[in-house]
Amino acid sequence: MTRRLALIAATLLLASPAGAQPPAPAGAGPTITPLGIARCTWAALPATTRAALIASGPSIDDIGAAITSMSPALMQLAQSQCPSPTSQAMNEAAKDAWAGTVMTNWSEGELAARFHLTHDALQRAWGHVSPAARRQIGAGFNETPDAVRGNVASFAAELRLTDPVALDLLNAWGIAQTRLAGLS
Repeated sequence: MTRRLALIAATLLLASPAGAQPPAPAGAGPTITPLGIARCTWAALPATTRAALIASGPSIDDIGAAITSMSPALMQLAQSQCPSPTSQAMNEAAKDAWAGTVMTNWSEGELAARFHLTHDALQRAWGHVSPAARRQIGAGFNETPDAVRGNVASFAAELRLTDPVALDLLNAWGIAQTRLAGLS
């Protein structure tokens, strides 16, 4: 069984902020980034939609179902309030940034709700994860949950988390962080 993160990423990419917008003309407006587009789109979604996505459940299947059931009209409205990519390459990067942004917000929300883990605690512990360990976490994108839980062992130990659900959420969060860091 391949990692379900690949499936959810495909779902997220299909609903990505850049998908419905043509590239903006060259020289139009301020400098924009793929991550800026993704964060703008996230912020432009109604608060109730963001809250529903974050609280969709602890599994990758839960967030996948929530994204799939999200109203396309809400996504289009959010997209219309944000800059458009200026090139096809930026469009593709914005799709990756959107997937990472949703995965970050969802996993952080679930970790906070279920395990009382704060954003600051996550960031502090992530700061102690070595570059090699981050690469290993990022490489677990297409692996089974059991196969990658060990990748986050030291990260989880620092946070005093042992629950398999917490490890899966940490893994999703870490993968999102490595993907977003690659866009910077």
